[in-house]
Order: sequence, then C-alpha cells, then structure tokens
Amino acid sequence: MIWNRKKPYLAEIYDCQLLSGEKSNREIRHYEIDLGNSKIKYEPGDSLGVIPKNNNELINSIISRLDASPSTIPDGYDSSLFDLLENDYEILTPTNRLIHFINENTLYQKLNDVILRHDKEALAKFKYGKDILDFMNLDKSLKIDLNVFLTLLKPIQHRAYSISSSSLVYPNQIHLTVSTERWSNNSRSYGGVCSTFLSDKCLKGSKIKIFLIPNKFFRLPKDQKKPIIMIGPGTGVAPFISFLQERKANRSIGKNWLFFGAQTQMNDYLYCDQIKLMKKDNILQKLNLAFSRDQKEKIYVQDKMYDERSDFFQWIENGAYIYVCGDAHKMAKDVNSMLHKIIRSQLDCSYEVSVDYIKNLKKEKRYLLDVY
Repeated sequence: MIWNRKKPYLAEIYDCQLLSGEKSNREIRHYEIDLGNSKIKYEPGDSLGVIPKNNNELINSIISRLDASPSTIPDGYDSSLFDLLENDYEILTPTNRLIHFINENTLYQKLNDVILRHDKEALAKFKYGKDILDFMNLDKSLKIDLNVFLTLLKPIQHRAYSISSSSLVYPNQIHLTVSTERWSNNSRSYGGVCSTFLSDKCLKGSKIKIFLIPNKFFRLPKDQKKPIIMIGPGTGVAPFISFLQERKANRSIGKNWLFFGAQTQMNDYLYCDQIKLMKKDNILQKLNLAFSRDQKEKIYVQDKMYDERSDFFQWIENGAYIYVCGDAHKMAKDVNSMLHKIIRSQLDCSYEVSVDYIKNLKKEKRYLLDVY
C-alpha cells in the first residue's frame, strides 16, 4: 500500500516530549510516531506529511458567527458543519476569495482602501495575525450564507515536517521536531493549525493521519567518505539528527560538522544530550554553537561560520557537502551571504567569482537546502 495525502496512514503517537525549557520563548516538542504495519520506508532528508484537525474553539466561534448549528448538514454535503470545519477545510488563514467577498459586502474602510490600491504588501500587512473569524467580524452585521461561506474556503492542507530519526536506528518509528506556533492579537489567542493540533490534542496513544514526503534533493552523499557540513538553527537541526544517526549506524568514515543556533543554551539547546554524545563518540568531529541571547552582542550560526572560515573553506575544497535547514526568509539568506563572504575572503576574489563558485557547488549537488 502506498500511503499519500488522499490515502494517509492512521499512525499512533508512541511518545511525545517537550524539548524546550521552562523559560524558552519557543514551545518545541519531540514526537515519536509508530509506523505499525504501514511498511513506510524513509531516508534521512525525507519529511512526514501530517493532516491536522482544526481547533474546536475556533470551529464553534465560526459556527456561532454563521448563526448555524454544529449538527447542520449543509446542502450537497454528507457531513455535519462541525465535521466539515474540523476535518475538511482551512479555517485559520483566509483565502483571497473570502477576503474579496468580505470587502465587497462591507464598508470596512481600511480593507476597502488596501484592495482598491491592489497593494499586495499592504494586504499582507493587514492580514498578518488575523484568521477567518477576524475577517468575518470586520462587520458583525454582515449575514453570510452557510453554503456561500463554504465555497470561500479551501481544503485543509497537510503540514510537512523534517524527519529527525534514522530508519536504521528506529526501523518502525518516525521522529519529528515541531515548534508549536502561538500568538495573541486584540485579546484573542491563535495557534498554528497542525502544531497546536499535535501539542494540544495528541497525547501518547493518539492516532494521526500521516504520509511520507520523500526529498531526493536533500540526501546524504552516496560516498560515505565524503565530509558533510550541517547548518540548522532551532528546529532546523531535525534532519541533521537523522543524518548523524544514519552515519553512525553505517559506520561512515566521512567527517561531520554541525552548526546549531538558538536563543539560549539553558532553554533552547535541542537534543543536547544526543549531540554531546555524538561529539564524545567522535561521530561529530566539529560542533559550533551560537546562542544569540547568552551574551550582550547577538551571535548567530553565520557568525560562527565566519569565525571558522579557514576550516570551513578547506572542508569545501576537500569535497564537503553543505546542508542548510530552517527559516527561508532570513536564516537561509544570511547563511548564503556568509558563504559568499567566506569564499571571497579565502580566495581573495570578487563577488562574481564567489557566485560562480557557489553555482558550481549547486551543480555538483553539494549545497543543499531544506528551507520553509
């Protein structure tokens, strides 16, 4: 059986643990998922698709706003309104269809102005932190037909998480490292659809819908003698735990170097014991840590890269593969800029030469990103 988004496997959560400390600004959890008889086979670098259920409080608030009953079965549907909003539709992020419907049927001036200007940046700023209920409440006198409302939604989407285990070590489990997203705005509390579903609704023994998402573009080198450099701040460390477990199980002789960063060592050093053991056992030959809030001047992984620029460049020259995992918007861009800087400093060359150097790394599939 090939499990996929349309036919997910119903897996049991074997264990779940809070990784971040009491004083951390992040809520990061480790999940161990039992693969049962699914016959799912995964490799380091792959991701797991998780199909969430929506938050019950938000569902009930939307149903109340629609002046409907949870048990109502809308025309043309076989399920109750509550079941549809829990399992079938995205109800956190508003679609453009819903935004334009609200705009066309209300006189909310700020939204009207943004839409009229066709200003995508201003619209993104207006939308930031708001969910569908917020848009419905821009004009609380607006009556929205139930069936029309459902046409303004999109199907619920799976969320993909990098796998943080090796199948050689855990042949019938998949481990995930998930940051629970929560925020507040105008006296309301919000949460990421899947991350809060996992943290708030899924205890040990709970069942969740999953499927494998292979990533052939983020693989360990086939030649196990090749060195690897892994750059993964925060939950970006997840696939590198998988990489290290795999390299250890395979007795790979290629050297391993990890750059990990977070806010504080006391509260945010994910997989601290496992990483320390890898270093002690010489599975991890080099380890650079950057805890940005542990000193007056903030230090990030890219700063540590530059501190090690001579060794870093020598590893690349010796055939190292560079892997980057984590935030695409800032971290990955900063790491890429620092890579240019390191190349220029070591080759005493122009920016154009460093561009060509990095292009060649990508062509050789030695500069690989898994960013989101």
